[in-house]
Amino acid sequence: MYAKEISLETFNSKINKILVISDTHQNYYTDIDNEIKKQILIADLVIHCGDIISNDVINGIKENAKNTLIVHGNSDPPNIRKNIPGKIVFKIENYVFGIIHPYWGGPPPLDFDLMLEEFEEYKLDFVLFGHTHDAHIEEYKGITFINPGQGYSEFVVPMSFCLIEIKKSKISISINKISP
Repeated sequence: MYAKEISLETFNSKINKILVISDTHQNYYTDIDNEIKKQILIADLVIHCGDIISNDVINGIKENAKNTLIVHGNSDPPNIRKNIPGKIVFKIENYVFGIIHPYWGGPPPLDFDLMLEEFEEYKLDFVLFGHTHDAHIEEYKGITFINPGQGYSEFVVPMSFCLIEIKKSKISISINKISP
């Protein structure tokens, strides 16, 4: 038994700055990197693409963010999976976004067509996803796929997050990496 997927949610045009994070794998919100916590405070919308692993992190994000959208991942325990959807679709202005944690996709490269099957009833402009810990932006079939990478630093792999800014119907997307 998992939480139901959320049907199309529409935000007003006051959402200008979106923070996208994934794969934070932390037990406590206090363990989340300070730069990510700073971005959570200033973003208009915070999106977590799964593998949160604790309610403390979920609650910390929700308490500090203006708006949140969170999906569960394969590392999330059953109590989180029961309360958080596996995918979400939302719209800002004329852009339609899908959020998912494609744990069935394995390591990179992922099969983008399999991800699109999860959203076949929608005409998406963007797919925001986690799981692979591989930060990148790629266009496929006219849809922009964005993985913000992992939300923690590990050995030589940097922590990363994605910022999406919408200004007057124009979008800019950046991946920000913070070295360990």
